[in-house]
Amino acid sequence: AQAICEFLESSRKIEELPELVVELYFSDKYTAANSFDVNGKYNTENIECDGLQLKISPNCEEYFDEIKEALSHSVPSFPFDYYKVEFTTFANKGYSNYNKHHKIKYSAIDTTSMNKTIATKNYVSQLFMNQSGKHRQKISHKFRELSKEFSRRMYEEYIESSDDEYKLKIKNTTEKNFSDMLTAHKSEISIEDLGLGERVILGVSSSLASANEDVQVVLVEEPENHLSYLNMHKLIEIIKDGEDSKQMFIATHSNMIASRLELNNIIIVGSDAHETNLSELTPGTSRFFTKAPNLNVLNFILAKKVILIEGDAEFILLEKFYEMINGNKPFVDDVSIISCGGKSFKRYLEIAKILGKKVSVITDNDEDFLKNIIESYKDFRSENIEIFSDKDNVNWTFEICLYNTNKEFYDNTFANSHMNQGVLQFMLNNKAEAAFRLLENYPSGFIIPEYIKEAIEWVNPIND
Repeated sequence: AQAICEFLESSRKIEELPELVVELYFSDKYTAANSFDVNGKYNTENIECDGLQLKISPNCEEYFDEIKEALSHSVPSFPFDYYKVEFTTFANKGYSNYNKHHKIKYSAIDTTSMNKTIATKNYVSQLFMNQSGKHRQKISHKFRELSKEFSRRMYEEYIESSDDEYKLKIKNTTEKNFSDMLTAHKSEISIEDLGLGERVILGVSSSLASANEDVQVVLVEEPENHLSYLNMHKLIEIIKDGEDSKQMFIATHSNMIASRLELNNIIIVGSDAHETNLSELTPGTSRFFTKAPNLNVLNFILAKKVILIEGDAEFILLEKFYEMINGNKPFVDDVSIISCGGKSFKRYLEIAKILGKKVSVITDNDEDFLKNIIESYKDFRSENIEIFSDKDNVNWTFEICLYNTNKEFYDNTFANSHMNQGVLQFMLNNKAEAAFRLLENYPSGFIIPEYIKEAIEWVNPIND
């Protein structure tokens, strides 16, 4: 402080600006220093030895005009903002703790505990850092001058004169501290007042676009929190665009995020801390789930036991069928019922083979049981995977199986004047509606088709 005061009271020549030099000399016994290349003559004593030097000096090479202008004022402001910090070894090589090979710099975004400071700080800082270094330092220096002027006027115009030894002043700030004081507005709304979902997107995008190239890893905790369906798509695109520049680790329970970012990148961690992955998944299947309209794949991966079904009608009725056979709701027995469409069964079964998951598939024979069931799935059957379908080609789809097994019930309960083409045709033309009607009027004597009963008992035997 004394050196600064003496300089400001003198001729204020740029070449006389004070510098700060701190040197650390290592003893001869410090053998570990050799690994950091610290031996040399670049020190104030000009002697060859081991050590480090910290030097804070005016950056005249880049900011000569700015420093000259700052010192030319009648009430000059010391040009702190145009100083540079150099930390070197006596071998004149840059040194920092990031020289350690194991040191990894990361950026973490935890959406489960977001608050206004965490959610907005990185984004606002990034807006400021997007300015060139020269502009940032000019802005910071100008703010320092304005603060100094305001501190002077505060006592002249607003505060009664005081002889106190300590006087109020606006705190001087560094460039970093100045950026912490900034905020941003979107359509006249403060960024702190935006919804949590938008803050999640801003936080992820600013971390990935960070100007700080030292950041090697970005950690994101459950980015799906607070996000609408459309904002989830926006987030996924941001993550995809940033994959080439940063290594990302994302913890998620979102089907969309898991599938859209490709399943072969997934690491699954169970409750027993056991982990597995889907790196062996074929590229075709991995790409399929990035575009698949049905978003149940993560539910499938995390489930202990699964019944795969084809459509809405099966999904509406299977829980009831399961409860009638096993006496419990499926979730009580750790069984998940997942509807995925018949054409994607094999994609799910490829995942099941890798994970060793127990899966029963309930599907239609489409009038050719031998071809569509026996031959088509011969490479997937195992002790953990089985395919169930009615063996009679006449019962080629779910509704026909239900009708032929319970013909008397359907004809007596469903038939009405609106069914000109008969009950069965109504069921085939209105599959979900017919399933709802059955669920709402489920009779005590209803017979569940045998192949469905076998599938349920196989995936979770009653005596297990």
